Amino acid sequence: MPPQKASKSTPKADASEKAKSKDREWLTTAELATKIGWREHALRDAMRGKDLPGVRRTSFGYHIEGTAVDAIKSALGEPPAKGNSSLRKA
Repeated sequence: MPPQKASKSTPKADASEKAKSKDREWLTTAELATKIGWREHALRDAMRGKDLPGVRRTSFGYHIEGTAVDAIKSALGEPPAKGNSSLRKA
């Protein structure tokens, strides 16, 4: 039986290495939703098909400039009311 070779894979990153960088200048949709008081899915629906300042569609989602938060908030307006299924009548 031939001797086994050492693994060439790199060790996994620590949790501290996986943390998002705080010095980036862009936001995720979840971060933008938190800042402007929207729910993330409602925000994505509202952004779909619109040409908003500071927002770029990528293959992974949206790239939102950190400086454009106020412009996006004014363009989208107030967040939609949250539905409460326990109070809905059939």
